[in-house]
Amino acid sequence: MNGEDSDQRQVAAHIEWQKQGMWLVLWGYYTRRYWAYARWPVPTGGVVVSAPDPDGLYAEMRRMEREHDFLRWRYGNG
Repeated sequence: MNGEDSDQRQVAAHIEWQKQGMWLVLWGYYTRRYWAYARWPVPTGGVVVSAPDPDGLYAEMRRMEREHDFLRWRYGNG
């Protein structure tokens, strides 16, 4: 792996830390994309999103959080 991949893995780890472990976030060496796997109760089959850059990944993660009522589950409002 080259230095860029090391940087991308660090970015993925930072995103996972920011999301407080509610997502498993990885850098795909072969796909050249960021991948995030939901770690909260979601429908059968789970929720997986990907994007070529961190901003795109955050957007996809937020979209899935809204679609699957993440905040309601996380904070118990309902």
